[in-house]
Amino acid sequence: MSQKYTAILIPDNDGKTRRFRLSGFRLKSALIFSVVLLAIIVGLFLYYIPKSMKYDSMKKQYDIFAAERTQILELSRDLQRLKQMDKLIRNSLGTSNKSIIDTTSYGLLTKQNESISYIENIPSVPPVLGYVSQRTDTFIQPGHYGIDIVIKEGEPIQASAAGFVVFSDWTYDQGNLIILYHGDGYFTHYGHNQKNLKNQRDMVSRGEVIALSGNTGNSSGPHLHYEIWKDGVAVDPLDYFPAFKSKDLTSNND
Repeated sequence: MSQKYTAILIPDNDGKTRRFRLSGFRLKSALIFSVVLLAIIVGLFLYYIPKSMKYDSMKKQYDIFAAERTQILELSRDLQRLKQMDKLIRNSLGTSNKSIIDTTSYGLLTKQNESISYIENIPSVPPVLGYVSQRTDTFIQPGHYGIDIVIKEGEPIQASAAGFVVFSDWTYDQGNLIILYHGDGYFTHYGHNQKNLKNQRDMVSRGEVIALSGNTGNSSGPHLHYEIWKDGVAVDPLDYFPAFKSKDLTSNND
């Protein structure tokens, strides 16, 4: 006959005393189950805690690698864009047209070797009059090198400065795109045009109409994408045209 054990619970107050009788087999089974359960919990704890710490460490490393990869991709994209601009200029000028570009402080020369004044080379005429819907290099679209100006289709687009058309054609991203070289390291880009009115190798004067605004290429609505580059670096057009700041739809300052 197996042994039996009696557990007595005596309350502090005058409540009823309770007795529990357990056989030796059940008591041993309960103890073994408790020990096994505790061992399993401790084992899982010891197994998963290091893995969790390792996961956190790997995630931090992954985040660092991802950030570095993003920077590398952006630098690679910038480099590719600069190479494309350089190729456009070389293809436009050719090896026999060295007189078109002057490396002195006068900047751009016309085909008749008549120098355009230094002031006319600096972007100083707003390409269009409208509201800015997206600014340079925003968190919404990193690598956005210019500003988007909301405007109706078919509105005239003016050259911000006197210059030379190094590109006038269709691209997947910008649609109908015109790129002007102004000398002294200045370039301006005019994208998503409905129609380009100037051809590659044309000379344009400051304020001259070069295109009609549109919604071509990768665009969500009629607007002009406008960029200014100086010495291979994209600069903020709002620094050149402060009046656009009062028409900046992305700003919280009214």
